[in-house]
Amino acid sequence: MKSRLQQVAGLAYECVKGVKGKGFEGKYASHARKLPSMIVHNGLLTTCAFIRAKAKDDGWQEIENHIKLYLEKMEGKKVDSLVEFFAGLDFAQYRLYTQKILYFAQWLKRLAEGELKYEAEQD
Repeated sequence: MKSRLQQVAGLAYECVKGVKGKGFEGKYASHARKLPSMIVHNGLLTTCAFIRAKAKDDGWQEIENHIKLYLEKMEGKKVDSLVEFFAGLDFAQYRLYTQKILYFAQWLKRLAEGELKYEAEQD
């Protein structure tokens, strides 16, 4: 039996490993690095709306897919739209999901910093 930490870290590692060697590896690493602070400073819903707006960028699209994968694998929630899902939660659930997604985002950041090559900021 795995602890919650092991499960989240394992999923984050699989996500980052899946990006390694792809053409958008640098963008993904750069975006993953910013994700936790975006959630803290702007809120989860606002961050998800930003990610959706930037989904034409492969790096942001993959981060959106990884958050959806987290919800599916760790929470048993199949989600088509992150904004719709988080907007539909009551406040207590929203705070709980914010903490959970923030924890997952911190793992993505740590692992991306260690496993992927960065691309210079161009935003």
